[in-house]
Amino acid sequence: MADYSWAAVEDAVLAALKAEVGSQVKTLETYQGDWLEDLRQEGWRLPAVLVMLRQSRGELVAASSYDLTLDFMVLVAVRQLRGEAEARRQEGGAYQILEGVRRALWHQDLGLELLPFALMGEEALLNTQEFAVYAALYRTMAVKDF
Repeated sequence: MADYSWAAVEDAVLAALKAEVGSQVKTLETYQGDWLEDLRQEGWRLPAVLVMLRQSRGELVAASSYDLTLDFMVLVAVRQLRGEAEARRQEGGAYQILEGVRRALWHQDLGLELLPFALMGEEALLNTQEFAVYAALYRTMAVKDF
C-alpha cells in the first residue's frame, strides 16, 4: 500500500461520489459529529451525502506487515414535506441516491492501492413525515509494510 492518509482516502471517496451523485445532492462532504442534532439544526442543505470514517484497525500478519481495515459510513439524508414514502421513493429520494452511492463505491478501488470497497450493509436510521436518513456501511482493506 502506498502511504495514503485517511484524508486522501476520504477525498477519493468524495470524488467518486461527486461524479455519481453530485448533481442529485446539495451537500456532499466528510463529516464527524452528531448527525441527528445537526439535522435538527439544519446544518446542511438537503439532500445530503455525508462520508464518515467510522474506524480503522490494523492486524499484524507478519513481522513488519499489517492488514489495515477502514470502515466508512455514508449517510444519505433527504427532506420531503410530502411524507416519508416520498422522501424514500421519489426522483432524487433516498433510494435513488443510495443506488448512486453503490455505483460509486461498491467493488471500486478508487484508483488507490486498496481492496475494492465492500458493501457491508444499508439501514434506515430515521424515517419521519419530514426526513429520511439512511446509512450505507463500506469496508476496504490494504496491506501496510514497515
